[in-house]
Order: sequence, then structure tokens, then C-alpha cells
Amino acid sequence: MHCTLIGDHSVLIDFSKSNEPLKSIHALSKVLFANKPSWAAEIVPGLDSLVIQLQRTSDNSKTTREQALADIQKIGEQFEKQKSRKTSPNKIHRIQVCYHPDLGLDLLAIAKACKLSTEEAIRLHKESVYTADILGFMPGFTYFSGLNPQLRLPRLASPRPAVPKGSVAIAELQTAIYPRVTPGGWNIIGRSPNKLFDINMNPPGLFMAGDQMQIEEISLDEFHRLDQANISKEVIRSLDKNKSEASIEVLQAGTFSTIQDGPRSGLSHWAVGPGGACDIASLHLANALVGNSPETVAIEMTSTGPSLFFHEAACVAWVGARCEGIVNNQRIPGNRPVWIPRGASLKFSPLNPGLRSVLAIGGGLDLPETLGRFGSHISADIGPKRLEKGDQITLANPKAPLKSSFLKSLYKEDDLPSYPKWQIRSPFLPTNSITQVRCLAGPHLSFLSAKERELFWSTVWTVSNQSNRMGVRLQGDFKAKKDLPNTPSQAITFGTVQFPPSHEPIIMLAEHQTTGGYPRLAEVIRSDLVKLAQAKPGSRLQLQLIDLEEADTFNAEALKLQESTMNAIQTIIDN
Repeated sequence: MHCTLIGDHSVLIDFSKSNEPLKSIHALSKVLFANKPSWAAEIVPGLDSLVIQLQRTSDNSKTTREQALADIQKIGEQFEKQKSRKTSPNKIHRIQVCYHPDLGLDLLAIAKACKLSTEEAIRLHKESVYTADILGFMPGFTYFSGLNPQLRLPRLASPRPAVPKGSVAIAELQTAIYPRVTPGGWNIIGRSPNKLFDINMNPPGLFMAGDQMQIEEISLDEFHRLDQANISKEVIRSLDKNKSEASIEVLQAGTFSTIQDGPRSGLSHWAVGPGGACDIASLHLANALVGNSPETVAIEMTSTGPSLFFHEAACVAWVGARCEGIVNNQRIPGNRPVWIPRGASLKFSPLNPGLRSVLAIGGGLDLPETLGRFGSHISADIGPKRLEKGDQITLANPKAPLKSSFLKSLYKEDDLPSYPKWQIRSPFLPTNSITQVRCLAGPHLSFLSAKERELFWSTVWTVSNQSNRMGVRLQGDFKAKKDLPNTPSQAITFGTVQFPPSHEPIIMLAEHQTTGGYPRLAEVIRSDLVKLAQAKPGSRLQLQLIDLEEADTFNAEALKLQESTMNAIQTIIDN
């Protein structure tokens, strides 16, 4: 096995030269999960690689990387010595599948295309023993190998807009089960009533890479009985519609307003991406301004903010893209604590420059915890839904800011709204016509010729309207002379620059998928991720190649500035 660094965030262990890459990857994953190193944030198996994403700490990044590489070398040597020993068997799950044509929507077409009878197609599918190669696409979605070659078929020419939950499907030499309703292009051979992913389970996912699956055929009646018994609450939760004295009522939702806190870590091997606020630095600063802990749940506003009615006086702060709050026709600048009176509404001017701003409320919001966090992961259907008109957001402790002598001095019940004259700076505002985004070379940059690489870095890209919390999509004049080969799926992260066949790069954002098979040409450095969060559709950016030593310097400078601002805020708030 061979180790390489990816960007400033991960170590990739390459098993492409191994005789049995997946077997080695799954075995090493078991070892690492059993004794997870302190520097490991995520351990994510791929098809021929294992990627370990490093913890983001205030310590020296170079030291963390060196420690990780040294430890992996020792673990690898030990692993190679013990490879021949008998290891613990893989976990085997018995999954029930109904192959009735009413549920196996493509069953008859599959049998016809494979020149088999329907009974033969069912027998070949259910008699195989499948191995979970990797997880990806959505939480709990598992790519299984072991499909009988007689059932090999390409994906559908036109994907379905909605594949039913539990659909058992085949494509090429793989089978999979869709954990929830989603668009999909695989051939549906049956349906399973079993739960593959449940936020109320610990762990939430049924399968891990390396597990095995056996199939038990069930009847249509049995499917309906089991499916009914397994119905549970939707994973994604609506906000309360009932009024509470200590609450905020959503009068208008804004363009795209969601509940966000810090990322969910340690779940990527179940295909649950970290998510969290796109502009994490602004989340920390906004919370500090109202006396909250840095990752207290808040509202992430996009493009235009919501209009909110306060049933209780509250101390708020919004940081990120520039905008003014409007209370009782009074315009209030952001980036400072603001007391909103009881019975008043708060709305916002359009966000500009920038795209996203984080609105923190003193004392936080009263929300149920889901997989260790309180915020939304919209693309994975986890946590609260995006804000809608009529929602009631219950405040956890709106009087908490009064514990701060400074915030208490601002609170004048008969003279609200009130706020200080000073303000803090947002972590980043795109004030130039072209935003320079600093990157490290990606592992597949060499797929481009020297001339193409030069053109790639010199291209000025336009941010597409198709961008969202999953990724920033770019449009530009750059075209490679030929399509780049797809690569075996491997772990990707916030800031990974993928290059799909359209030749229009996609830069992963907070709600990125956990694995991907498009070539990765670049990795945005940690301190420039905030620039992606503030990249508005129609704005222009250029990717700038730097080396790892420069990345460490820029990251350290950004971290030092953030810590200095946080300390300054806390000094004021705490005194």
C-alpha cells in the first residue's frame, strides 16, 4: 500500500496495485475503526483506496500530517504481517426482497434483455452472496458486488425522477437498495421492506463496507405487512406550527433559509456527509456576538433573508454576506449584537456582496438532536426542513444574553431595537470582480496535458445557477481535448474540484456526497472554503495553484485572524 496526501486535508492509502484491493481496504478499515487515531476525522473506503480525512485543529497542520503518515506506516506494516492470519468474519445481513412485477418495475424487461425467464432472473439474483464494496450517493446507499454476470445490464437510458424507497436494483455487475425515494437510473428488480438507514438507530446505517448480504425472497402480501410495520417518521422534520411565547414566527421564508450548526463528523462511512453551515467562520462569529458557544444552531440565509416575527425579545447577530436588518422601518447594520423587541418583525435587505449570512439568536433554538447535531442536512433529508412561511421556531433560552453585562447594558426594554456602534469584519466578502480561490493540485491533474493545465488555471469561471449547498458548479471556455477517464470512486470532501464529462467543474460544498468517481483536478485550501460559501451565481472566480507550504501559511494566517476576532468579541461580551 502507498500513501499520498490529498490537498491540505486528507491522506489517501492506495491499494490499486493490490491483488485484492477491496478485501485489503475493508480489513484495514476494521483495524482503524477499532482503534481510531486521534488525528482521524473520517475514514472512508473507496473502490481501490482508503481516504482518511484529518482533524481540523489549531495545532500545526504539518505536524498532524507527519504524525498521520508515520502512524499509517506503522499500522500498515503491522497489517501486512497479520494479513495471513484468520480475521473476524464479515457481518452477514439477511435482506428480504419481493420480486413481484408490481414492485420490480423493470423485472420483465431485465429478464427479456438477459434472455432469461422471469423465474431464472429472480433465482440468479437471490442466490448470490453480495459484498458491500463502498457506500455513497445518499445515507445508507450501498454498492454491492457479486451480481451474477448473466444479469449484467447498463443503467437506464433515462433515469427515473423518483425511485420508490426500498427498490432493489441492478446495474453493470452491482446491485443496490435505495434507502429512500430519489431519482435513479438503475434497473429495478424488486423491493425490500427492511430499513437500511434510520436516524434513530445506533449506528444509523445497517451496512458498512465489507459486510455481506444474503437475500430471502418474500411474497407480495408479506412485503406489504413488513413494509407497513417498518413505517417510521420522516427523517427530515418539519418545524413546529404551534405558537409559543418564546418563539420566532416565519412570516416569509427568504430564498433558501435553513437551520445550521457545525458539521456532523464521523459518519461519512455510512454515506452521511458532514454538512453544517457553509460559512463555518461566520457561524462562530455570529454566535460569539450573542454570547453563544461557537457551533450553536443558527439560521443560514441565502441571497435574501427571511422575515421573522419575534414573540419574545431576543438578542441576534448576523455575519457573512453584507445586508441590513430592518425593524420597524429602521435599518440596522449587521456584524454586531442587536436586541429585537418583543412583537417586532425583522427582515433583511438583499445579501450583497456575498451569498450567505448566518443569523444567530442568543440562547439558541430549541430543536431535537439528530445524529449528534441540531441542523439541517437538506440533500440527505436529515434534520429540520428549510424554513417555510408559518413555521414557529422555539427559542431555547432568550434571556441567556442577559448574563453578559455588556449585552445586558444594551437591553433597554423601552428603547429597542438597540445595538452598539462598532462592528466586526466578515470572514470574507467578494469585493473584486474576480475572486481568486487558492488550490492544491488534485491527484488527477496529470490527466490534463501541460498546455491544458496551464489553460485550466488561467480560466476565469462563472458560477452557475445550478449551484447549491452540495456544490458550486462552474461554467467557462476551458475544454479538455478529450474526455478524462472516470476513476474508481473514492472519498471526496468540501473543496474537492471534480471534472465531469461536461467539462464544467463542480467544487464540493458542505452537503457534498461522500464518494465520487469523477477526476479530481484540484483541492481548495481550508482558508478559502469561505470564498466558495459566498460565491453567488453569476459571479466569477479563478482557481489559483499554490503549494502545500503556502497553503499552511495562508491557513495559519486565517486561523490566527479568526481566533483574534473571537477573543476580542469574548473580551467585550464577557466583561
